[in-house]
Amino acid sequence: MSNQLNYRARIKFGLWDLTSRFRKNCEGVAALEFALIAPIMIMLFVGTLEVSAAVSVNRKVSRISSVVGDLVTQSSALNGTDIANIMDASSDIMQPYANSVKIRITGINIESGNATVAWSCESNWTKAVLNSPYDVPATIKIDGSFLVAARVQTNYQPMVGWARYSASAGISFDSTAVTMDEEIFLRPRVGLVVDVVGC
Repeated sequence: MSNQLNYRARIKFGLWDLTSRFRKNCEGVAALEFALIAPIMIMLFVGTLEVSAAVSVNRKVSRISSVVGDLVTQSSALNGTDIANIMDASSDIMQPYANSVKIRITGINIESGNATVAWSCESNWTKAVLNSPYDVPATIKIDGSFLVAARVQTNYQPMVGWARYSASAGISFDSTAVTMDEEIFLRPRVGLVVDVVGC
């Protein structure tokens, strides 16, 4: 009977000793923590890269729209070559990104509350139809005025993709391109209108 009690006591002590040593042993804890945290950190890193690149491209699209519109409104008369040279500046502004950019510059007459297309020039896009209505914000639609609309569009293709989670598929990456579009309206700086021929 005493041998049996000793045997049980030894097993009990052995289990207690093993549990105690397991609790005190810190080897491998860092590897386990890294294995748990690494996927989250990698996703945060990739997400930060994607978002910062997308914001940078979006700012460049806005900058192109502003620069192109501003250059056009600084003259009272331009020809097709002048407009082409102005639009060529877009490739320099987009650096270091190689995104193809679509640009449309439109002259707009506003009479009797109606905004209509006076002329239109484009690069990699379609022209606005002459004398067709043009959507202008009500706050700047002033009768007897002339506006220059500079619209720029590009597609941003993510490097890795946008992370998304669904209960059925888990974490996945979507590499669908995002369309970025910017339009700015400016008034002529020299004279009342900007005349463009040869577009």
